[in-house]
This record gives sequence, C-alpha cells and structure tokens, in this order.
Amino acid sequence: MEFRFARVKRLGRGAAELLTIAEDLRHHDIQLELLTGPLQGVYDPSGHGAALFAFFAGMAESEREYIREKSLEGQASARG
Repeated sequence: MEFRFARVKRLGRGAAELLTIAEDLRHHDIQLELLTGPLQGVYDPSGHGAALFAFFAGMAESEREYIREKSLEGQASARG
C-alpha cells in the first residue's frame, strides 16, 4: 500500500509525531510516494526511506522552533 502526496507541506507537528507516523507506516507495511518536487519517488520508512523520514523529523522540529520564536517575538512586540 502507498500514501501518495502531490505536495508535502507537513507530515507531522514535530519529530515525535513524525516518528510515530513512520512507525505506523512500517507496522502496516505502507510506503510514502511523493508525486512532485525534488524528492519525487516512493519511500519505505523501514528501508532507504528511513533517512528521508529522519530528515523530515529534523525539519519539523526546526519549523516548530521557528514558529515558537516568531510567536514569542510577536507577543513581546504587542506588549510594547
């Protein structure tokens, strides 16, 4: 079975959630297929695709931290 995505915006909110999703995909023998973009292809989270999932986990954590920092800056700015 494959999940097909035309565009990957976000698979998970953070590394923990993404690793849980990857484990669920492995458990059910489901692959991830990206249909467009530079990472186009089929990825198996228990095979070579594990590196891609690790990359996604790192990016999810980075994005989460960036959003948190910007939110705190906005709150500080609003307080004056």
